[in-house]
Order: sequence, then C-alpha cells, then structure tokens
Amino acid sequence: MEKDVLMISFSGGRSSAYMTDRILNTRWDGEVVVCFANTGKEAPETLDFVHACDLHWQGKVHWLEYDALTRFREVSYETASRKGEPFEALIDKREYLPNVVWRFCTQDLKIRVIKRFMMSLGHKHWTNAVGIRYDEPARWAKTRAIGERERWDTWLPLVDWRITRPMVLDYWRAMPFDLRLEHYQGNCDLCFLKGRNKVRRLLLEQPELAAWWIRQEEKVGGTFRKGLSVQRFMDLIRTSPALFDYEDPDIECFCNSD
Repeated sequence: MEKDVLMISFSGGRSSAYMTDRILNTRWDGEVVVCFANTGKEAPETLDFVHACDLHWQGKVHWLEYDALTRFREVSYETASRKGEPFEALIDKREYLPNVVWRFCTQDLKIRVIKRFMMSLGHKHWTNAVGIRYDEPARWAKTRAIGERERWDTWLPLVDWRITRPMVLDYWRAMPFDLRLEHYQGNCDLCFLKGRNKVRRLLLEQPELAAWWIRQEEKVGGTFRKGLSVQRFMDLIRTSPALFDYEDPDIECFCNSD
C-alpha cells in the first residue's frame, strides 16, 4: 500500500484504540493524523478513555466536533461537548431527526467533520484507517464503499492482521488503563441503532439519559425509532421492566465501542 497521508479514524472504542496504538508504534513513511469526532452524546467513560489514549500517545489525537456555522471545530478533552450540543445543533439545522434509513448523524457529525478537517490541513487525498475487526465481515464492504465515493482509500488494518474481539480484550487487560464501559453502554448513549434490549438496560440503569432524546423528539415532532418514541419506551419499561428482554441485534454503524 502506498505510504501517503494516513488518517486514523479513532472511534473511541477498544478495537479502534488497539489499531491506533499498533500503527503509532510502527514506522510509517508518511504523515499520520489521528482524529476523534465527538457528538456530545458519548458516554463520559468514552471521553476519559480517549483522553487516556491521547496522553499515552503524547498528544496525537485531534478532538473534532460539528459546528453549524464553521462546519467543524477543534476542541480538547477539557472543552469537548458533553451535553449533546453538536448533535442538537445538527438536528436544529435540519429540522428533522436521523433514523435507521437516514443516518445523517454519523455522516455529518463524524465522517464529514473529519473530511473537512483533513481538507483544512491541505490534504486532497488520504488513506483512512478504520478499526473494523476481522470477525466483523458484515461491516467490511460497507465501510470500504464510503471511501470509494470520497477523497480517501479505506484501509482495514485489523482485517489484514486478523484481529478478533477476544484478542483486543486481552490486549487492554494488559494495559494500565481501559475503556470502563460494558458492551451495551458504548457509542452515543441511546443511539437508535442499538438493539432495544440494550436501550432497555441503559434506561433501567440510567433513566436520566432519556431527557435529551425526548426533548429532541418533542421539538421536531418526530421519533428516532419508527412508531416508538423515547417517552413511550420509558413508559413501557416502567410498567413492564422485562419488556424487550430478548436478543435484539444492533444495526451496524460507523461508531463502535469494542
């Protein structure tokens, strides 16, 4: 593979961090840029993990966020949004909600933010390293297809290295720090792409998470999930806590906690 500008899409998850750590510890002939795009709805533990990684990598991470006026802004661990501000600004601008069919949150809050940042550095083309693992074949083609329509070539190092989830977990157990989240707690807290069982567990443990999502639905007059508002979801599990207690797979997304 040609050693041009390498942009690492650091999601804030364990697999992505493993990939980044391994690349940064390997000699790369060209420039390496590490980007983390914050939506403001990541769990606090995710931001703590990104910060710990950044300290470990001696300040290599560019913390980025969507901005309705400037299209993106560079922030830091200390100044990063923690109350959903970038996500809410995007919803306010579009005046409707993202959903399973039209996932503009991932596109605008992460992919395009990083693209605009790279272009602001003067890069016209780059290689995009994404932390999708060897044991996630359903995500390979979809991720590569995005790059084919854009300014970058997509590289999946963990696929080439045949890295699986158990290998990643073993790696972080041996490190002095780790992502302090369970598998169902990562990504944007109540992401509509999460299975209903995961959302049920989160709402039973942290019911305060619902407020932001309810406010967005009420403001726009729509729902993130077809036919089921967050308020209705809350009402249902308050009445029947075991409701949705079944295996309900996530819908694949650009974001990932593991």
